Amino acid sequence: MLKYNIKNALWSLLVLALLSSCNDDSSSSKIQLFSFGPSGVKHGDQIKFIGQNLDKVTSIVLPPNIEIQASSFTSKSSTLIELVVPEEAVAGKVTLKTPQGDIETKSMLNFLVPVVITSITEEAKPGTNISIKGTLVNWIESVTFNDGKVVTEFVSKSTEEVVVTVPMDAKTGFLIFATGGTDPLTFSSENQLTVTLPVVTSLSPAAIKHTENLTVAGTDLDLVTQIAFPGGAVVSAGDFVSQSETEIVVAVPATSTSGALTLTVPSGVEVVTDDAITIILPIVTAISPTDPSTQETAGTTLTFTGTDLDLVAKIKFPGVSTPVTTFTTTGTTQIDVVVPAGAQGGTLVLTTIHDFTVAVTVSYGNQLTLLKTIFDDNLHSPFAKGGGWGTTSADIANTENPRVGTVSVKATYGGDWGGTSQFGTWGNTPLSTSGTTYFAFSIYGGTGTGGKSINVNVSGQQKQIAIVEGKWTDVKILLSDVGSPSSISEVWFQDTGWTGTVYIDQVGLK
Repeated sequence: MLKYNIKNALWSLLVLALLSSCNDDSSSSKIQLFSFGPSGVKHGDQIKFIGQNLDKVTSIVLPPNIEIQASSFTSKSSTLIELVVPEEAVAGKVTLKTPQGDIETKSMLNFLVPVVITSITEEAKPGTNISIKGTLVNWIESVTFNDGKVVTEFVSKSTEEVVVTVPMDAKTGFLIFATGGTDPLTFSSENQLTVTLPVVTSLSPAAIKHTENLTVAGTDLDLVTQIAFPGGAVVSAGDFVSQSETEIVVAVPATSTSGALTLTVPSGVEVVTDDAITIILPIVTAISPTDPSTQETAGTTLTFTGTDLDLVAKIKFPGVSTPVTTFTTTGTTQIDVVVPAGAQGGTLVLTTIHDFTVAVTVSYGNQLTLLKTIFDDNLHSPFAKGGGWGTTSADIANTENPRVGTVSVKATYGGDWGGTSQFGTWGNTPLSTSGTTYFAFSIYGGTGTGGKSINVNVSGQQKQIAIVEGKWTDVKILLSDVGSPSSISEVWFQDTGWTGTVYIDQVGLK
């Protein structure tokens, strides 16, 4: 209040000084404006114009374009005009209309503006408008949405309502308002603006094949910029078959697996569907003949029965590098295929016509079975992968040549007696050998490894094992040959001074 009184006192002194100065030049007929104010006036307050021959002013135009006729002035004399500032006035330069021409103020008219907001639209869709109502809200110069999106352009403005478009990338959250005037304000909305997100009500068909069209039904789906399918494939909106507010049609990527979809909107917010899709894949339910030894005999015709087998393009046999692509009989429920030379027991892997791999769960041929597993398609607790030594490397997620399942360890040796494929229980309870007789694993020798050998270390005790090139060999080491350990805490496989690659699978106790 003290600041306000001093300001007005100073303004009064200025008025008196200018009036005194005007008296010295009273003979002039020129209409002149010396000053106006005060600055920081409030709407409804009086503003004064000081000058010479101001009684000849016919009207005054306040920004944005409010013309006040002389008859509406509070007072008018040759040296002073007073008028009440209307609510609609905004900051800017003022124009005095006179018979001698327009006089524009050199300084800006500005205000102390008590903006009050009484209501805001509670929920809105990106790209639509929200209404901000209250008192003198036309003084709002910017609206900042959640995540820092600033809007300075308005659909409309009045003293009682401001309308602004919600940015496409806006997020749900509080709004921040910035006002103009001599004392600008920044303040937040009391409640959050809810920004509408897409809602998925159904996925059809729920069970679907790769590359077929999936229909996503719901609301506000026109906001979706991309759909992520389980398995990692992402389809952008530009690649949708069609898109509307209530429906998206999209082709299922050939790499998709079964699961829920994730929809993304321009703000980056993700919406996960409640429903999931099931990818229809070929399933083998039986293999005939069932005798394991016969199944591995080259030239034998195997009959696979199951469902959706017409999707199968290739069959990979363990121990054979090249998949079989020619079948003697094909159909939805049956495939007949001749066993290739070198086939061994393990897991058969199907490749579909869309290049998607599917492991056959039905047992095939003779294969190593374990009582306690350290590694099959992954490392089992309590074991973890450790670093080897020398110029060696180990890929424990290799899919090139599995024996059982879809993954094996690919161990590449540098010829410096390096240890790789090191598995340990560091910090965990070692694996008990109770109830077992052998430490066992399967090993496949890569090119040039025939006649070579590796050192196998089982909890500090070593055993040398011969490698057979181009074939899976099942190895069983008597625990009594490695010190009869009551538990196993560490396992590693070491070359004996040669370079090359081997594959290791089905590591554990038997």
